[in-house]
Amino acid sequence: MIKISRRKFLSVSAVCIGSQLLAKDIKNKKITWEGIALGAPSSMTLYHHDISYAKNVLKKCELEIIRLENIFSLYRKNSSINQLNKNGYLSNPPKELLELITFSNLISKQTKGAFDISIQPLWQVYSKYHNNEKILKQKVEEVKKLVSYKNISFNENQISFKEKNMAITLNGIAQGYISDQISQLLKKEGFTNVLVDLGEINALGQHPAKRDWNISTPYLNDLKYIPLNNKAMASSGAYGTRFNEKYHHLINAKKAVSVDYINSVTVVASSATLADVLATAIAVSSKSRREKIMKTYPKVKVYLS
Repeated sequence: MIKISRRKFLSVSAVCIGSQLLAKDIKNKKITWEGIALGAPSSMTLYHHDISYAKNVLKKCELEIIRLENIFSLYRKNSSINQLNKNGYLSNPPKELLELITFSNLISKQTKGAFDISIQPLWQVYSKYHNNEKILKQKVEEVKKLVSYKNISFNENQISFKEKNMAITLNGIAQGYISDQISQLLKKEGFTNVLVDLGEINALGQHPAKRDWNISTPYLNDLKYIPLNNKAMASSGAYGTRFNEKYHHLINAKKAVSVDYINSVTVVASSATLADVLATAIAVSSKSRREKIMKTYPKVKVYLS
């Protein structure tokens, strides 16, 4: 069984990649990379009979993570998303950014705005003023009008905001997307039994022992683990980032306030991108809205606690 600890958000996420080819081949060797990925100490491990080949694949993974960070990360000053937030527009956007914004817009429509990447101004206000109720209330009133996915225009030529001072965050979806991208990179390189955890989990094929990957998290009721095989998993809850005892990062966009409808939600889906975004949407939704979202995605498994 593999135990997974949740990251708070992108800057403190973890990477755990394990793969094995020719499981019965005793000549396979373990090759491990350690460094910083997504802002945190991380490691990647491959099993392969050709050490040089495995090292090259690990280097490709590292470079791909860095490349995607330079698009999505709010913690990299010159990232594409920061340029968009600073200027209110971004010409000739990277295809990955356009792809995620397009997908986010679709999910926002299907969840009636439960998932909304334009939540960033509210996040910033709660992060800065959470210990001063009077100023917090005032600032929330000032910025909540900026929060609406409907005010994001996008095509292959430009992404832009319809309101001045809008900003977006992809922290509720980018981790899953990057996990998917690294999984596909490893698959193209011939690795068929892979577990990727870059904040969200993607299980490519079986465990090398020819069973499912058994993933244990602290957020399951009456379950020791969740079995994964060509599936992905993501969890969300107020435990992720707390500003203080009252406020946290899970903000209902329409109410403009942190919500505590449930302790946590874990989603198993066909991709880490989908699992990631639905975990966020469900976590900020009331029971009635939550049930409607789950009915919209009947093939997705949802575990609440």
